[in-house]
Parts: sequence; C-alpha cells; structure tokens
Amino acid sequence: MMKFRFNGVKFIPCTSRVIWCFAALIWAAPAFTQVSQFRAVGGPGMEFGKFVFPHQTGAFLVANSRLDESNILRGYLVHYDSNLNVDWSILLPFDGLLQEVVDAWVETPGMVNVLTRDLTPDIGYETHIHTVDSTGVWHGKATLASPLNFRPVIRVNWLGENWVVGGNGSQPAAVNVATGDIRTWGGLPGTSDEVTDALVTNNILIAVGSRTAPNTTQTAIWGMYPLGQLAFEIVQPDSTVGEWSEADAVAVQQDYLSVLQSYHPQADSTGSLLHNILALNPTTGELNGIIEGPQSGQRPGRDLIWTNDGMLKLSQTDAFTQLDESMLLTHYTPNGGFIDQGAWGTTFEDDPSHVTVGPGGSIWVAGSTRGTLDGSWNACLLRLDSLGPLGSWSSETPDLGLFNDPLFDDVSVVQPVAGSDLWSCFPNPASEQTRLSPSPDLDNVDDSTLEWTLYDVQGRTVSNGVGSHVNLIDCNSGVHMIRVSHLGRIHHLNLLVRRP
Repeated sequence: MMKFRFNGVKFIPCTSRVIWCFAALIWAAPAFTQVSQFRAVGGPGMEFGKFVFPHQTGAFLVANSRLDESNILRGYLVHYDSNLNVDWSILLPFDGLLQEVVDAWVETPGMVNVLTRDLTPDIGYETHIHTVDSTGVWHGKATLASPLNFRPVIRVNWLGENWVVGGNGSQPAAVNVATGDIRTWGGLPGTSDEVTDALVTNNILIAVGSRTAPNTTQTAIWGMYPLGQLAFEIVQPDSTVGEWSEADAVAVQQDYLSVLQSYHPQADSTGSLLHNILALNPTTGELNGIIEGPQSGQRPGRDLIWTNDGMLKLSQTDAFTQLDESMLLTHYTPNGGFIDQGAWGTTFEDDPSHVTVGPGGSIWVAGSTRGTLDGSWNACLLRLDSLGPLGSWSSETPDLGLFNDPLFDDVSVVQPVAGSDLWSCFPNPASEQTRLSPSPDLDNVDDSTLEWTLYDVQGRTVSNGVGSHVNLIDCNSGVHMIRVSHLGRIHHLNLLVRRP
C-alpha cells in the first residue's frame, strides 16, 4: 500500500554564523488536506526518472532506461496528460552503444529538449540535443561540437546563448552550442575537477562540484566571466567537513547564492554522510554562512531551487521506517531559516532526482521507485498542489498511478537502431556464437575478405577475427557492437548477448 508521512522539525541556533542544528522530530496534527499525486511507469528493466516538466496540457517525464540483465541504456520519455494519465512514451532514437540522459529543459511551450551523452566505438562519446514535442514526435537532434569524450552535465543560458557545462579531461569546461567556442578552467597539476551543477547570474557562470587530489575530495565552486577569466575559485569553503565533500546542486536568488553540499564529518571520514547548504556571495564567492539541515536519517542531497515562497531542498531520507528510503522536501525562508519539511514515498525504496516548480506554485519531483512494478526500478513523479505547510501529515493514501509500459514487451525495441542495411547477424540475441550474413545485394562473399571486431558497451575491444563466425564465449551479457570490414567498407551491427 502506498503511504506518505510528513514531519515537522524544530531548529535552534547553535552559533553566531547562521548555523541551525537538528533538535527534535515532531508529528503534527493535520492542518489541511494536501493534494498529492504519485505516478510510477516502466517495464521489467530499470527506469530512472531524471526530470519532470509540467506544461499547459500535461507533463514530460524524462528518464534513462536500462534493459534487465544487459547494459543497454537509452533515453526514455513519458508524457502525462492533464489528469496525469500516460498518453505516450518513446525511446530516443540511437545507433550506438550507450545513450545517457544528463539534462533536459523547455524553451518553447510544449517542446522538451533532452541532452544526452552517446557512445559509439569508432567516435567515442558525443553530446547530442534532442527535441520532442508534446505529441511524441521526435524533431531531430543536434550534435555538440565538443572536444573528444567531453562529459556534459547541464545546459545554461549565458549572455543569451546556450552553453553546455561539463568536463574535459581533468578540467571543467563550457561549450557554446551554436559556435563550439569553449571555456576551460581549473585542473591544476595532480588534481581532477568535476562539475555537478551550474547556473548563470549577473553574467557570471557559477559551476559547482569537487576537486580530487591524493587522499582528498573537496567541494569546489568556480565563477567565470564571459570571456573566460576566472572570477573566483573556492575549494573546501566549509572548514567543518572531513576529507570528502562535494557540491550537489546550486541555486540563486538576487544576491544570494546557495550551494547544496554532501560531506563526511571530520570525526567520521568514511561512515556518516551528511549534507548542508552553503550561503555565498555570487559575485565574489565569499562564504556568508551555513544552513545545516537535519542530522538524523539523511542521505545525499539531490536538488536545490528557489520558489516565490523561499528555498526548497530535495534529498533522500531513511528516517521513516514506514516509508523505507523516501523523498524529503525541506522548505526554508529567503534568509535561510527553517520552515517545514515532509517525506513522501512508497513502502519500498524511492530515490528523488530533481524538483521543479509548476503553475500555481505546484511542486513536481522526478525520481525512481522500486517495488511498484515487478520489483524493478521504475521512473516516477510526485506532484504536490503547493509548497506547504509540508509539516501537516496524513495517513491517507495519495492518488497513486502505476503504468506497466507495453513499450518494453519486445526486447528488440530497446536495442539500438540497426547500423547496417547490407549486413546482419543471426542469431540475435545470441549466447555462444553468431554468424555474419550479407544482404542479397552482396553476392558470393568470400569469408576470407571479412574482418570483424567485437566491442562491449564501453567501447572496449572484446575480440576480433576473420570470417563470418563470431565467437561469443568471452562475452558478458549485454549489448555489443560488431564492426565489419569488407572490401574496404565499414559496417556496424548491434548484438545482444544473453548468457544462459
């Protein structure tokens, strides 16, 4: 049975620098009926919800889908109508080995843009931007002119142009979508910098993440001017954390920059994982204070946004045995004072990803849930009609909808698009061996003229050989690609290996 609970938390000031500490957990009497709706969708594999975008006629849920017992990863989109019923779902077109959704956004009403990182064995990783409308029509994709194996994280609008922020080797980087111009920073010798989130304020690109050096990983925050000069760089702004910390998300409102940080405390560098919110000056990066959240039953922070009613933090919690691991929303005043919080979820595991503010102040959370459909992970969304008061709780079951997507009934639909019209392989799926077969357009093919290389989902060579028989004894289960060379021409075939 679906359940949801809310809890109020009382905080007391602990120091003079705007730090709040967890004091007590209080169950409050119901004050009003909060209308909440929870939806789970997917198949027998694993679907992980990443983003949700409401619009006038419904909502887009953007996710990643991985087929059970394989490494096939595809971008997965579900559209809900105004009553939150599924009216279509699609897998993004793809002809490579791996496709991972990393960001999504809406610029034109009724159209969603999806940023993916795609892997093909010949090229390596590429970054694409797909466009899909509210009827499920795919309007094509654009390829980002990024460096080889660039790791995209998020799209931002910087001086009226779209940029994709991510990583290039050990350095953070930002790539202009239209021109391919690139800005890089950080990456000191002996260190590796990673970006987890970014935004633009006062024409300064703010990127947050971590810097890893021998034996330490520390929260890192960077500010970049439009021409590429470094406005500021802050590493380990919070002196109270231990040897591991990282920034999970960043949000801004006027002159108030908030950074959600996960960390191990100094006294426990390998066990307890906590998180807090750093308050900084967005122009100088100067630390103004720390808002410290509840200490009990906390998991990593997930997202941080500003609303008309203050700041909202999304995290995962295991503090409530009734809910197992669940989604936790915490509401703060614009000055960082704690207001309220509430936890939602099933009696199974729920893992939130991102939170969005919709029309009329509604709150939308995208994430994943396990146990609602055949015990597998499925994409899910949570909708609340308003931000608060979150602390009012009820034992009532919210509106729950489960959709077992028939899209996944046929395993072939999850496989990448075929890479060649002249060659195929049979059997496919296969377990021990497959045979290369030419189309009727290729007559009298001599086996000695065939050379092939077998790649796994990470683009690594598994085996190679000559002739039409491809031995799969050394393969793990999952999607593979066969590169066929015949008389100077290269062809690619997709193969699903299934171990008995």
